[in-house]
Amino acid sequence: MFRISSFNILSKIAKKLPPEKHILILRPCAIGDLIITLPALHALREYFPNAYIEIMGYPSYLEIVHGRFYANALSRFDQSDVSSLFRKNALLPDTLTKRFSKFDLIIAFVSDKDTIFSENLKKSGARKVLCYNPFPNNSEPVHISNHFLNFLKLLEIPYSNTSPIIYLNEEDLKAGKDFFRDNAPNAGQKTIAIHPGSGSIHKSWPFINYSSIIHWLIERLNAQIFIIKGPADTVVTKNAGNLPKKNICVIDNQPLPKLAAILQQCDLFIGNDSGITHLAAAMGISTLSIFGPTDPAVWGPRGKSVNICYRPTSCSPCSDEVRKTCFPKICLESITTENIQKEILCSLPLL
Repeated sequence: MFRISSFNILSKIAKKLPPEKHILILRPCAIGDLIITLPALHALREYFPNAYIEIMGYPSYLEIVHGRFYANALSRFDQSDVSSLFRKNALLPDTLTKRFSKFDLIIAFVSDKDTIFSENLKKSGARKVLCYNPFPNNSEPVHISNHFLNFLKLLEIPYSNTSPIIYLNEEDLKAGKDFFRDNAPNAGQKTIAIHPGSGSIHKSWPFINYSSIIHWLIERLNAQIFIIKGPADTVVTKNAGNLPKKNICVIDNQPLPKLAAILQQCDLFIGNDSGITHLAAAMGISTLSIFGPTDPAVWGPRGKSVNICYRPTSCSPCSDEVRKTCFPKICLESITTENIQKEILCSLPLL
């Protein structure tokens, strides 16, 4: 079992592995955390082009990588036998050891402060097990994608991309085109996607501001607005009555590959620090991201055309605990609708 302190020998491990192998990557996370890991996963796939790679996490998010360059197969992390890995001195179930023993290499991007998970994982029967903390050390600020790429540096695995790349298949692209055909704007009309939600309401710009921006986009630019709504985005449902009645289409809880294909055809995306914002940026469209209590230098989306609106204050960035009890959130409320309007006009210079 090799942890961070033993990385001086990790490159030897990578070099000893056969060119064709079975690799299991444990990455239980939401969509944003998955996307920031993609540059590292891309390098692993390029380094082991003929490997069978299985990614274990949450399938609804992992669908974006399944059969799309990165992963040959998916599996669920939230299984009862996997939960045994978190119990001290656990007797691992046969169902787990039978599955894990077929892998030549297991890479676990799982938080494990007490090392219980990693110690159990090394008893799973896999040939090699590597664990890496998915969160960077706060004393050494580094972009989260670079944090995962640093893992590859220690393994002496080369990489060429520091921004995420998403590979859509023909079915995905057709679904996106069909959606646009059925909800197509008029010729010359700009299409702007907006996701007013986030995995945490404490990172969200006030919805009343988004509503104001939506009205302005329609009145000033006659734009077609796609509002993205996921299962946790109750703010859209609660405030639907405040939205305009024309030029609005709500994209409700679509599969991520289809949503990515839709976003790829939009002229602009606007959103908070959220997984969907990372998705939009990765698709290469012009992305305007609004940051408040989190640090964009660490958590900012990467892509071909990303603009981050951030007004640092004396108390931001802050911890999860602090932001949950912070009212009013000056870091977000100091960003005005006028600020965002100006950024939009800069992002759409042809209007």
